[in-house]
Amino acid sequence: MVTALGTTRACEVGGHTLNVVDAGAGPAIVLLHGAAPGASAAGTWTALAPLLARSHRVIAPDFLGFGGSDKPLGQPYGVDLWTRQTLALADILGLEQFSVVGNSLGGRVALQLALDAPERVDRLVVMSTRVAPSKSPAQKLLRDYRPDRDMMREVLRECFAHDAATVTDRLVEARYALSAQPGAHEAIQTFFGAGASTPEEFEREVSALRHQTLVLHGRHDKVVPVSNGIRLAELMPHAELHVFADAGHWFPAERAPAFHSLVTDFFSGTPAHTEAVDTARLN
Repeated sequence: MVTALGTTRACEVGGHTLNVVDAGAGPAIVLLHGAAPGASAAGTWTALAPLLARSHRVIAPDFLGFGGSDKPLGQPYGVDLWTRQTLALADILGLEQFSVVGNSLGGRVALQLALDAPERVDRLVVMSTRVAPSKSPAQKLLRDYRPDRDMMREVLRECFAHDAATVTDRLVEARYALSAQPGAHEAIQTFFGAGASTPEEFEREVSALRHQTLVLHGRHDKVVPVSNGIRLAELMPHAELHVFADAGHWFPAERAPAFHSLVTDFFSGTPAHTEAVDTARLN
């Protein structure tokens, strides 16, 4: 099927069907969405994927449990499962080496891919990704979500949007519909209940990564505070940090032109023209 993002194909991975966008030609870039209610590849990468596909092969899967992919009950949803499935998908598609762009939880999967298969991952773009767990009101709101239009509107406004104008009726309906699919809510609840490595373990692991990495974060992120992006860039020896001053978790939409330029320049090898970030003022 041909969509706005490119050709969509069904790929069998580990006995389950994943919905995968496959567009463009050239060095491969895998785009990984987040794990909030109603998340999907199409909803996350509609604008960025076509830009990257002008010079790269772009692969954008829906994680198992999300979007158009299967949503089986009883699966150990979380970073480990999605990392294994992404590597298996890369094998199926013949990707010997690839770069990764990961949004939010997708950024955590991107880092795990680099840890588990460092020789296969080229460059990394890590967006709004946490280092340490958060007990913020936004995180509680996400955990308490049940498939409901009004709750979805509240989640989008209170957790993700710095500019409330980005939360349209059309967006609310699209995200609600995906979150209400059979098995979707159970997948998210399983993920929220899963264990994770301690911050100390995670910091030790990522500090060993030597990949060229672009760390992106919104200054007003209520889901993953900006201190996480700062810390991640401090830990990774080849990381460059950019903080979007007037944006939150949804900086890809709120600061779209600047976001697109940073990412496309990063993959083209063009030096980024950004101001130095005063991390002391951001903490």
